Amino acid sequence: MSVDRITEGRYDVPDDEVPATSCPYCGRPFRSEQYATFHVGLAHPDECSDDELAAFDEERDDEEYDLLTFHLKAAVSVFLVYFMFTFLYALVWAG
Repeated sequence: MSVDRITEGRYDVPDDEVPATSCPYCGRPFRSEQYATFHVGLAHPDECSDDELAAFDEERDDEEYDLLTFHLKAAVSVFLVYFMFTFLYALVWAG
């Protein structure tokens, strides 16, 4: 999927919603500053300022950390459920 396809076109914002911010380069509306930061860093890397690139890098690092944390929690949860079922199976067949 091309970034250009994502940034082209018109965006219909519902009447009862007000965008939190918009892209300073193409005017695309966003529900949060985080989405706008990602958009500017991905769609306009040559046009954006050093501060905007630094904010993009920081948001990306935070997102990667959150994803790693989720993966670790998911892996531990799967391991614990597997251990619990194995332990219960052993108790049922031992008795």
